[in-house]
Amino acid sequence: MSRTVRQIVRFIKRARNRFSSYYNLLRIKMYGVECGRHCVVHGKLYVHLFPSAKVKIGDNLYFSSGWGINALCANKRGMIYATHDACISIGDNVGMSSTVLWSHKKITIGNHVKIGGNCILIDTDAHNMDFLLRRSPSTDWGVSAPVTIEDDVFIGMNCVILKGVTIGARSIIAAGSVVTKSIPADCVAGGNPAKVIKRLSK
Repeated sequence: MSRTVRQIVRFIKRARNRFSSYYNLLRIKMYGVECGRHCVVHGKLYVHLFPSAKVKIGDNLYFSSGWGINALCANKRGMIYATHDACISIGDNVGMSSTVLWSHKKITIGNHVKIGGNCILIDTDAHNMDFLLRRSPSTDWGVSAPVTIEDDVFIGMNCVILKGVTIGARSIIAAGSVVTKSIPADCVAGGNPAKVIKRLSK
């Protein structure tokens, strides 16, 4: 590929990202989402918010979603999904790629948090543990409990953060982990289920 062609391709990608950022910002504001300054969402983001759901985003969010923007995610899209009376709160200076935020109760993300490609944060079982209730034709919501990600947390790619989990400030979650229990501050945790691997010195 010649240099000129590469330059044209780069220009087209930049223009596409710029357009998608304006488009996504308009879409999420139409849903009533509170956005801080410099909220950037590149790619094609799925958004589904029930009328009584509340989403608040702080300053300097960066969210890439599909389009191969992050090589770790290929074309997988991220999603913000909140059911009746659910609340999603995202702090300042947060970055994430093709992340799924699924809230039936409450998901809180602090400041300066980095969430790697393809992660899922979900605060509900989504389906009931009782098989008789799962037979119901209506939604059989299971147990829900808030998820909290404190300041300066780094979550590696392909992690799943389940209901009732708090990840303490400055902790690191290893790639591919399934976090079923809360993780204290200042440590590295990983595995399925995730466990503390070591403590971080301050």
